[in-house]
Amino acid sequence: MPFPPPAKSPLQPLHLSAAKARDIALFCKRDDLYTPAPGTALQGNKVRKLEPVLRAAVAAKPTPLLVSFGGAYSNHVSALATAGRLYSIPVHLFVRGEEVDNALLDQARRDGAIITLLSRSEYRFKNEASWLRLRQAELAEQHRLPPEFIWFIPEGGTTKESARNVGKLYGEVVSDLGQPPDFLCISAGTGGSAAGIIQAADPKTRIEVYPALKGDWMADEIQQLLGPGVSQNWTCITDYHFGGYGKFPWEWVVPSEGIASRADIGEPGLPQLEPIYTAKLFSGVLDRLRAGKYPEGSSVVVVHTGGIY
Repeated sequence: MPFPPPAKSPLQPLHLSAAKARDIALFCKRDDLYTPAPGTALQGNKVRKLEPVLRAAVAAKPTPLLVSFGGAYSNHVSALATAGRLYSIPVHLFVRGEEVDNALLDQARRDGAIITLLSRSEYRFKNEASWLRLRQAELAEQHRLPPEFIWFIPEGGTTKESARNVGKLYGEVVSDLGQPPDFLCISAGTGGSAAGIIQAADPKTRIEVYPALKGDWMADEIQQLLGPGVSQNWTCITDYHFGGYGKFPWEWVVPSEGIASRADIGEPGLPQLEPIYTAKLFSGVLDRLRAGKYPEGSSVVVVHTGGIY
C-alpha cells in the first residue's frame, strides 16, 4: 500500500452561475481524492496530517501503539483506525461520550482499533501531562511495549509537523494555477490544516477559515499554532457553523451507502459534500460570492478536505 498517495490532488474548475456573473475564477482543490486507499476514511487533510507519524511508525522497531482522541463522529478517529489496518500499526482511541449506535465507531473496531469511551469530564484531561503519563504506563503494560513506544497523537491529528505537511497543498494550488490565488477558503475543526496553509501561503493570497464549531476561539487557536512572524492575511468567517459542531440543516442530508454521510446544499455543479465541514464551507463561500465579497475578476480556491462526516 503506497504512502503517501502517488499524485497530488486535482484542482477542479467550478462553473457556477454566481461566479460567472462576476467573472470570478472559482476552483475546488479536490483533496478528497488524495488517498492511498480510495473508498476509505483515510483521505484529504487526514492523510496529510497523519503522514509524518505513519512514516515514523512504519519504520520503528518495535512497532509503536498509536493513541489518539476524538468524538464519536470524528473523521480523524475513523482515518487513524483505517491507517492502522492498512499499515499493520496497532491503534487505541479514546472517544468522548457515551456508547452510541454509530457506523463510524463500528468500522473503527472492524479496522482493529481498540476504543475506550471517556466521560466528557475525564476527556478534558486529554492534554494534561500527568493524565497522559498514567495512560502511557497502563497501555505499555497492556501491550507489552516500552513506554516510549506509546505514541500520543493530539485530537484531530494537529501538530506543528502535521500542519506544515498540510501546507504543501498550497504549493500544489500555485503550481496548477501558475500563480497564487487571490483567495483560498478552508473549513476548520481544530485549526491545524488552516494553520499549515496560512504558514505556506504567499501574502498575496487571502486565507478564509470557516470553523465548523460555534464560538470565536478558533482564531486564537490558529494564532497559537502559527506563532509570531507569520503572514496576517487571513481571517475566520464564523457565521457558518449552523449551530455548532455536528449541527446542520436536516434538509441537506441525502441518503448514502456505507458509513459516509452526504449533503446537498442545493447548488448544482459541486463535488460530493458531507454536512459537518464541507457543506458548511461551500454554503458560506457561495453566500459571500453572491454578496459580492470577492472582487470581480479574482480567483477563489475552495479546499475540499474530504471526510465521511
